[in-house]
Amino acid sequence: MDNPIDGIDGKLGHGFTSADELEEIDMGSGVRPRPTYVNAKLDLEYKQELIDLLKEFKDYFAWEYYKMPGLDRSIVEHQLPIKPGYRPFKQTLRRFNLNVLDDIKKETKRLLEAKFIQSCRYAEWISNVVSVYKKNGKLRVCINFRDLNKATTMDS
Repeated sequence: MDNPIDGIDGKLGHGFTSADELEEIDMGSGVRPRPTYVNAKLDLEYKQELIDLLKEFKDYFAWEYYKMPGLDRSIVEHQLPIKPGYRPFKQTLRRFNLNVLDDIKKETKRLLEAKFIQSCRYAEWISNVVSVYKKNGKLRVCINFRDLNKATTMDS
């Protein structure tokens, strides 16, 4: 692993990879870090100009999803094409260990506060949460969409 910011297998951040080595720069004010990455192989003078430009206009970046209120919903939301003849399916509720349930509640609360997910009062399709602890001890919360996947057309 040549680059200290690269993760396992050269993955950076949320599964992104780069052909060139990247250098992390912090565009934050010191209170909240605002990490971003630039190509480490750039000419030093050009790299510094780029960093200065990014820092000058750092307020133009949306660092949190909720700070993008003018974003057209059609860009971030989509409708699923349900095959004819399929009716909404509600999976039966799964039970969880109380320790796992507490972690699921914490993760769900975190996602709600970040406005990454939202609650739905009258859901037509209900799928169970699937929780998996990663090697680093953090909980990954996923949704079991098997029934929904059967009802939608394959789209590559």
